[in-house]
Amino acid sequence: MPKVTVDVEVYCASCGTTLSNQTESVTINHRNVPTFRVKVKPCKRCLDKVELKGHSWGYDEGYAEKEAEAEKAEALRPAMEE
Repeated sequence: MPKVTVDVEVYCASCGTTLSNQTESVTINHRNVPTFRVKVKPCKRCLDKVELKGHSWGYDEGYAEKEAEAEKAEALRPAMEE
């Protein structure tokens, strides 16, 4: 069977950052057929961006809930004083 050399360059589909240092290629035999697999870890830059966005959403949601509770308590306060 002939040997084949393949050069693979991997880039993040979202931001275009090269993922060469986060890519692992493996040649395995799957059902007696040589198979080439590429495992790519997520882009650190995009992960950080999504984590920050998620943190902001969580903070905003929690703040909005507490603000609504405070307004509800404020609305009940005059009724309790009477």
